[in-house]
Amino acid sequence: MTTRRGDLIAFILTLAGIGVAGYLTYVHYNQGALVCGIGNCEIVQSSTYAKMFGIPIALFGLAMYLAVLALLLVRRARPHLADTATMAIFAVLMAGTIYAAYLTYLEIWVIEAICQWCVVSAIITVLLLLVEGARLTEDYRRVTRDLEMEDS
Repeated sequence: MTTRRGDLIAFILTLAGIGVAGYLTYVHYNQGALVCGIGNCEIVQSSTYAKMFGIPIALFGLAMYLAVLALLLVRRARPHLADTATMAIFAVLMAGTIYAAYLTYLEIWVIEAICQWCVVSAIITVLLLLVEGARLTEDYRRVTRDLEMEDS
């Protein structure tokens, strides 16, 4: 995957994540706006696991996607910070993926209900992690190649 294509995919996925997490944050405060075609979103959204420290989990997801968007913009606007931004994006998404896996576990085994929007957000997070993992691998190979050329 070329860097430009990966950046575009990451940007689109991040915007989709912002949309889903923004919607879930909105419906947390307005349950009547919740649309659920598959699963039982109402049970998931009203469970004790839908909040952490009194803050909707969806708001944490929205913050994650906004942080990724900000880092994507930094990477694009400040090339000298690109490697640092890529590592930060990957770290944020790794944490988000682990937490999404935990939330999926809770949905299936504890709450015994699935929220289609939560599943979509988890899939977006994993896809973003894969795209950024490919970018990180590409950057690592570039740096390694450059170091080998300096040594010869």
